[in-house]
Amino acid sequence: MSTFADQIHEVLRTVDSTASDPVIAVAQTFATTPDDLWEACTDPARLARWFEPIEGDLSLGGRYELGFSGTEGTIERCERPMLLAITWEYGDDASRVVVTIARAEGGARLTIAHASPRDDHWEAYGPAAGGMGWDESLLALALHLADDERSTPDAMEALFESEEGRAFAEASAAAWQRAFVDAGADPAEAEAAAARAIAAVFDED
Repeated sequence: MSTFADQIHEVLRTVDSTASDPVIAVAQTFATTPDDLWEACTDPARLARWFEPIEGDLSLGGRYELGFSGTEGTIERCERPMLLAITWEYGDDASRVVVTIARAEGGARLTIAHASPRDDHWEAYGPAAGGMGWDESLLALALHLADDERSTPDAMEALFESEEGRAFAEASAAAWQRAFVDAGADPAEAEAAAARAIAAVFDED
């Protein structure tokens, strides 16, 4: 990844809106090993360097809590170094996230699938609201794996207050708009949902 804009094109985004709980997924191959990628995604010390601080009972069946967002949940499956399944609970909202890691040409491939309820939030923002968050996370992870200090939560927050961060977010929303259309959404509705997601992220509602 030579620029933040390049990162947009490193990610495969898919949307499955046919199920009762729509699923958005991101996948990216990183130039590292499955074991290293697993550690980056599960070790508390490393998560704090690119995602969020995490605490709790980080074992199968245990409860975790993220330090910044307050997201919490239960660890439902944990099969090192290939599979992690968790509930994703924020306030009254509950969803599920499944992380898989596989060997791939050039390194290890990470896939994150997030299934959330078909509620008012989904109807208003479509896949872009959650998808933009995962795009930001993959950007931070790519920087972390490259030993780039811009991966830290503070640095990422500063990035998204800049014009470069705004451009990245808009490119992410546009990519999710295309993925939504590819999944069968009406193009005009997908465009409107992506625009509402950008407005919500930047407090422009």
